[in-house]
Order: sequence, then structure tokens, then C-alpha cells
Amino acid sequence: MFHSILKLKTLLTALIAIPLFFASCSDTDKGNSSTSEAAAASSATPNTSDQKELKDAPDFTLTNINGKSFTLSEHEGKVVVLNIWATWCSPCRKEIPDFVEMQKNMKDKGVLFVGVSVDKEGWEVIRPFAKEYSINYPIVLDDGTVYQKYGPLRGIPTTFIINKKGKVEYVATGMVTKKLLQPVLQKLAAR
Repeated sequence: MFHSILKLKTLLTALIAIPLFFASCSDTDKGNSSTSEAAAASSATPNTSDQKELKDAPDFTLTNINGKSFTLSEHEGKVVVLNIWATWCSPCRKEIPDFVEMQKNMKDKGVLFVGVSVDKEGWEVIRPFAKEYSINYPIVLDDGTVYQKYGPLRGIPTTFIINKKGKVEYVATGMVTKKLLQPVLQKLAAR
């Protein structure tokens, strides 16, 4: 009986770990749904350490989908959800509809979603994707700047939640959902 319980616990642990394995993509995974070991070991739950002093969000200026400059520091005073993603990443595709909905519902509360695409094919793949998904928040194309300043990243999607003072308050590696993200954003927007 003891061995049966042990086998059941092992099976349950494996079943719980499987979704985490598929929760994020790495650059080498383009076109499939597997992930790197580092990404698989991560959790998609926002993490923060109240014991540590929060770090400044590294500033950057990149071109947005309309060809204009987007500078992160110009949005201080807002809660910024900085999402690093790619069009070929399955978990990225799954979280975007939640982001679109939350941007619509929370923009008047001072919340701004920003998509940082790491697509090597550039605007050629990003523009039709943004149109198909009705993305209603700024999208910029990373030239390596964000990846370098915010890395090393375990995989994508990776989401940084920046408070109104420009400090990185939470980091989530892997797909995040409205259920996980909205309470965090409401708390930060109310501060």
C-alpha cells in the first residue's frame, strides 16, 4: 500500500509539472511548443521580494508599430506591464487576449501594457499579427536593447510589472492570465 501511495504521489507530481514545461518558449523553440529547461522550471506566477529594494526599470527607446519612438521613462506615473513575446510563441498567443481586455478596462486607472516583440522577421510578421489579435496597446520591436537590459531571460513570454515610480515590482516568466495579473495591477494602480 505504501508503494501505491508513493507511485500516486510521483504521478501527481509529474502531471503538475507537465503544464509548467509547456508554459513558455525559448528562441530555439520557434515553431514548436517545447521549452528550455530553465523556462520549464519557472513559474508563471508574478514574483516579488518585499525584503529587497526594488530596482529601477531600465529605460529604452524603440520604434513602435506606427514608426514612432516609444520611450519607457515617458510613462512614469503609470503601472506598466512590459511583456516580452514573439508571434511564434504559443503561450504568448494565449495571453494576449487577456492583455487586450485588461488594457481596455484598466487604461483609465493608469495601467499601460507594452508588448516588446523579439521576432527576428520584424514588422512583416508583427503587423498582421497585431491586427488579427486587435492589440490595443503599444508594440515595439526589440533590437536587442530590451533583451540585454532586462535579461538574461529564461524564455518568453516574460512579463515585468513596473510600478508608478518606475521600479520593477514583479517578474513573471511564462504565460500569465487575467486571473493572476488583474489583482496585482489593481493593487499597484490604487497606490
